[in-house]
Parts: sequence; C-alpha cells; structure tokens
Amino acid sequence: MNLTKKYTEIGGFLIFLVLYLAFFNLFFRFEGAGYPIYAPGTLIFAFFGYWLGGYLYDKYLR
Repeated sequence: MNLTKKYTEIGGFLIFLVLYLAFFNLFFRFEGAGYPIYAPGTLIFAFFGYWLGGYLYDKYLR
C-alpha cells in the first residue's frame, strides 16, 4: 500500500497530538481528579504535525 499525502498528514496530526498530550500529562502533573488534562495549544501543535506530514510527503515521497 502506497502512502498518500492525506494519510501522512493525518498520521503527523495524530502523532504530534498524542506526544503533546503525553508530554503534558507525564511532566506536568497537576493536582486534581487524576484524569488527562487539556493542555493549552494542543490543536496548534497537532496542526503543526499535520503541516509537517504534508511538507515531508511533498519533499521526500512525491
């Protein structure tokens, strides 16, 4: 199966989203209910991963 630009962009979005949330939940533990927090800037960082996935696809896989 060949990767398409859509799949690399979605993959980049999901990878950056998970890494960002894991970073905030592991390194910045807040006192409280014990469930995952919403970190400010999560979607901005995830959309950076989306853009980066598309950019790398155009540069190296096209």
